[in-house]
Amino acid sequence: MQLTAPNINPKQCKGFLIEKMEGELVLLHPTRNVIIHTNETAALVWQMCDGINSIPQIVEILSGAYPDARAQIAKDVPDIIQKLRAQGALDGG
Repeated sequence: MQLTAPNINPKQCKGFLIEKMEGELVLLHPTRNVIIHTNETAALVWQMCDGINSIPQIVEILSGAYPDARAQIAKDVPDIIQKLRAQGALDGG
């Protein structure tokens, strides 16, 4: 499945929280005992995965905020979403 397809709208899995632990950002799911170490970009992408925003929309929003990084954002966002899905922090598409 191509992760940049406009009809893919990833959504946060219920129960995850963003916390700062020992100076780094983590996604944690207390009842499942899952901790996902992440960076600020991945945490921001996760927050934008609301089931409404498509992957191209997330890329566009971030590119608007960081225009000089547009090419890197277009590459990184699908990779981040794929990793978060594999780790169980995101549903669907």
